[in-house]
Amino acid sequence: MKKIISALGALICVICIGFLAGMAVAADRGNEAQAKALVARAIAAYDARGKSAFSEMTAPNTAFTDRDLYVFVIGPDHKTVAHGFDADRVGQDVLTLRDATGKDVGREFVDKATPSGAWVNYVMKDPLTGKEEPKRSWLVLHRDFIFGCGVYLPAP
Repeated sequence: MKKIISALGALICVICIGFLAGMAVAADRGNEAQAKALVARAIAAYDARGKSAFSEMTAPNTAFTDRDLYVFVIGPDHKTVAHGFDADRVGQDVLTLRDATGKDVGREFVDKATPSGAWVNYVMKDPLTGKEEPKRSWLVLHRDFIFGCGVYLPAP
């Protein structure tokens, strides 16, 4: 009987540790409100400094990143002008961007971005886990530029 109680106690400890670790990972994640705030901050920086602000928004600079959140900006020619996670994406035509499922997500970014903002759902590599994960990005069209920031969604 002691062995069973000891085994159950160990199992409960493992479950609790797993639960707490999951909570810690969730706490290290940005949320939708924070993504919107980061986009608003990027727009304010652009309004104050013009295109020179884009270099501040591009990796490896961390002025416009927060945990797994990062700003990206798409220019009027549909090319990325700032990217907080991957500077190699600067200059890339977003109309060629497909997500992990083959969805034409770049076209959707361009088509759905509005001055009041819109969300776009897709699947992308998560910088924290290295896995393809569900993601949604907040996109705001401002002075012909699309400012965006995405959040990784919890696994279903």
